[in-house]
Amino acid sequence: MAFISYRRQDSSAASRWLSQTIQRTFGPSSAFIDAESIRMADDWQQRIDQALRAATVVIAVIGPSWLRITDEHGRRRIDDKDDWVQNEIRYALENNITLLPILLSRTPVPVSSALPDCIQKLVNRQAFELRDERWETDLALLLSRLEELGFRKKSGRPVRYPKPCITLKELSQKEIGEVLKQSLEWEVAVSEIPGKAPLNRTELKKVYEFASFENAIEFMHEASKHISEVDHHPRWENVWRSVTVWLSTWDIGHKPSRLDIELAKFLDDLRRSYPQPKKNESQPAKPLPTTGIA
Repeated sequence: MAFISYRRQDSSAASRWLSQTIQRTFGPSSAFIDAESIRMADDWQQRIDQALRAATVVIAVIGPSWLRITDEHGRRRIDDKDDWVQNEIRYALENNITLLPILLSRTPVPVSSALPDCIQKLVNRQAFELRDERWETDLALLLSRLEELGFRKKSGRPVRYPKPCITLKELSQKEIGEVLKQSLEWEVAVSEIPGKAPLNRTELKKVYEFASFENAIEFMHEASKHISEVDHHPRWENVWRSVTVWLSTWDIGHKPSRLDIELAKFLDDLRRSYPQPKKNESQPAKPLPTTGIA
């Protein structure tokens, strides 16, 4: 099994794509990634420890900010003895588990002096590059290496590998403005991130009104199929015949990215397949006055 070690703020999307590709090629139990493999009510520490003990390969996904990410006190997380990533790499080194550093978007191999003493030998391991412009070629080489390490493909049929754009960037104000020009019903909403005050999130927001409650629910059901395929999820809410959608990319700090623009266009197109509400029914009806009779 391949254990995927990564930082969410650095390479969450790319790590999920990598895990899913390995699982499609070698089977669902061939890769472990915490966001998908740890289920509700599982003990987080225990599940990670179990996965590390079962791993034959630890894949360290290293993106542009992997070394620079800090905690709330401004200290580099990689230097913390309780840091998940440091401990995962250290475990592989101390137990002679094959360690494969994966470098994203032409990220260089860290210099040993920039690493804690306990994981400096990471730089001696042969690294693989996953470059945006050569994703399929680089990924094929990585999968071939996993085969050499004993991973077995599910079948002999050719496998088509996804080619994501790993580098996600926050949209500029100009880019957001262009999107709003195309669809005036989307707006920019800024709100506090729950549990992380005073940090804020910037989202694209839209309210869809439907002719019936059933249409609203069906819209969400149909949209969820596409949302699962692209693995980019909105924050949304249904109240009777309305569906309110908020779009942002948490991987880049809860800011809009191109993924949100693509999903917004898909939702707009899907909404057009449903009947419009009658003009006098576009707003929820006011509740009837109470009579005081139980």
